[in-house]
Amino acid sequence: MTVPRLLLLALAVVALLALACGGGSAEPNAEPAPSPVSRSEVRETPETAPTGSAAAADPATPARQPETAAVSEPTPTATGPTLAASETASCQLVRDAPGPPGEVELHVEVVVDGLEIPWGLAILPSGDLLVTERPGRLRLVRDGEVVPQPVLEFGVSMPPPLYGLDLLGSEGGLLGVLLHPEFAANRLFYLFYNIDNEDGVQTGRIERYTLSGDGRSAALDRVILDNLPAGLHHQGGRMRVGPDGMLYVGVGAYEPHDAQDPDTLAGKLLRMDLEGGIPGDNPDPDSYIFASGIRNTQGYDWFDDRHIVMVEHGPSGIELGRQDLRGYDEVSVVTAGDNLGWPRIWGCDEQEGLVSPVLTWENPVPPTGGMFYRGGLIPEWTGSFLFTTVGLSDRPGYGRHLHRVVFGENDPYTVLAHEVYLQDAYGRLRTIVSDAEERLYVMTSNCDNRGECPPEGDLILRIGPAR
Repeated sequence: MTVPRLLLLALAVVALLALACGGGSAEPNAEPAPSPVSRSEVRETPETAPTGSAAAADPATPARQPETAAVSEPTPTATGPTLAASETASCQLVRDAPGPPGEVELHVEVVVDGLEIPWGLAILPSGDLLVTERPGRLRLVRDGEVVPQPVLEFGVSMPPPLYGLDLLGSEGGLLGVLLHPEFAANRLFYLFYNIDNEDGVQTGRIERYTLSGDGRSAALDRVILDNLPAGLHHQGGRMRVGPDGMLYVGVGAYEPHDAQDPDTLAGKLLRMDLEGGIPGDNPDPDSYIFASGIRNTQGYDWFDDRHIVMVEHGPSGIELGRQDLRGYDEVSVVTAGDNLGWPRIWGCDEQEGLVSPVLTWENPVPPTGGMFYRGGLIPEWTGSFLFTTVGLSDRPGYGRHLHRVVFGENDPYTVLAHEVYLQDAYGRLRTIVSDAEERLYVMTSNCDNRGECPPEGDLILRIGPAR
């Protein structure tokens, strides 16, 4: 890190309190970007406080009792419930509040507490949970209890905060966990974590393990990919298996210009086979890169076999030398070879050869995990894209919620509506997955020095329809 960059970071410490992702890097020599040119705009009335029990609105309330948000059910239509008024344009810019309050009644219960900065979550066929904790522990959760002895422990790389400020602490450690598609037969699963290499440089690594029959231990099967670029912030770390049977991995860009550099895997969505090989039908058959121009994605899923819907963090300001530029987190549609434009464009900017988002927010709503809900347990949500958000406690009403997006039928480029659930009720939300019974599991991330850590630590929530 250069001296000018350190000075720039030091001058921007106060501004960091409003960062879109609660962290960020400064890069005074980043590529210049054009002024935002909005193609479509959605202005929404600021969200009012949700109704419901006091316990549901207070994340510090001791929780193991189910909670129900008191809201009414919308009238279904052919394309889903009628939500906020939205123009079906190719890019929608949302001002003011992140979205209207959701109208579907939910039942939320805390199934696990006492976790330390959980990040990744996988649900086993038995119903047991594998949970990563960023300090380097893979946990087994059985019958609602955390097994005391970790399945695995790692000496992960988590550099100390810059200038001793917790807000500028590392975003790395043990991150993603993913089951092999044939896990029931082979017991294989993948982990993404950060480690210092032989030269003392922080890198990312993907490894595959075999889980023991009792689920309490695991053995290394093979290293899938090593020496991935990493930094203090913007690790990426989310892994998924696509409908094509390939392994996809999001890698963040600590240095903004890396997202546009084809010679580095930073700021990219990678695609590989399940053994770590490069597929011959990748955009470049000699490269893992599937899509580029990505700042730091932590959530994505497939709309169909060709289109990926991805949530992505917008600029934090100081990394482009512009402390006034914060926000513009986004939902984008990605296909093979696409370039999402970071750091050349943000918001609804347009530039030839770059892909603009379909939905973006002027104020920070930093997105994390994302998935399409294809179950029927919550029928109003069937076919919707759901994503979790983090954010800082000094910006209530923006991040720190569960967001739902409704797309057009057979058209991922048209956003019909979007709405907000659990606003500020449980703090920062990191990951969302569903189980075999079509219930949703959401993890909090309040104990990473960017939230308000309650006495019971971080939680795993289970969400279903109101009873």
